[in-house]
Amino acid sequence: MEEFILSETRTIFNKAIKRFAKENKRDSLDVSFLLSLTPEREVGYVYCQDHTPLRETNIKEILNVKVFDTKGYTVIVPPQIKKIIENLEARMSSNNIEVCVYLDREDDDEIRYFVYQEGKYVKEVNLLELIK
Repeated sequence: MEEFILSETRTIFNKAIKRFAKENKRDSLDVSFLLSLTPEREVGYVYCQDHTPLRETNIKEILNVKVFDTKGYTVIVPPQIKKIIENLEARMSSNNIEVCVYLDREDDDEIRYFVYQEGKYVKEVNLLELIK
């Protein structure tokens, strides 16, 4: 199951970053997504360019779901992201945690995850570490 989660997450964010980059005429290495919890404790998604947050987005746009989500990922993915962020909050004793998702600079099929606390870089994390 873990391998499936890792593979699907990599695929989802890989496709989203490349699609957003193409739509915005940017290099895919300049595009990222910032994931955090809103004050209402829902997952917030922010599209970023050159490490700068530009606009809020949503899971449907990230998944490129136009009408109907045949895989059900719009229902499955947000609770998993929320759990990951809540676990990081508990480990770090903070409610101001963000996870930034980037393409790997050396292998653009891979995704890298970076944790920020209070807007400051803390560390790079492995998704497997986050889902446990």
